[in-house]
Amino acid sequence: MRRHGQCFLPLLLVFIVPAIGQTGTSMPSKDEILELLNKADEKVSGFENAIKIVKSDLDKADPKLSTNYLDGAATAHLMIRAMKHNGPSGYGLVGLMATMDDLSLDAATAGVQLSVQIAVRAQDQTKADVFTPVILLMTSKNECNDISELIMHATLRYIRTEEEALTKLLAK
Repeated sequence: MRRHGQCFLPLLLVFIVPAIGQTGTSMPSKDEILELLNKADEKVSGFENAIKIVKSDLDKADPKLSTNYLDGAATAHLMIRAMKHNGPSGYGLVGLMATMDDLSLDAATAGVQLSVQIAVRAQDQTKADVFTPVILLMTSKNECNDISELIMHATLRYIRTEEEALTKLLAK
């Protein structure tokens, strides 16, 4: 058994070392971050436009959905503007990533809500019943997202503390 472990270690190194090199260990440039922020801003605007187009149907499912989704988009735009003005930080990037993830989930939820509305409008109970497993999955998605958000907030507090300590250390 010990002999197998000795063979496994070099093999593991053969796969891990190139993988580490591919992920990049250097700090992303300001230009790279700015390009990503610009693309994110475009995607958020696309999300806003889509929500505005389907707003009346979405409001029939739940009047708060479109308002919440548009508020999320406004928050993303605000975060992007702040990083463009103040420069990126680990805290800001993780916060934006979580917000973009929320918008992605919002779009999926809106799609399901609109599909249910279409089935209800068609007064086709068979079509409406088809969505029962989809709604079950959406509930599971929401539960996973809820715990993910709690972890993200803890991560942001952790990063903020590290950034503040680093700033104090560098100031000395």
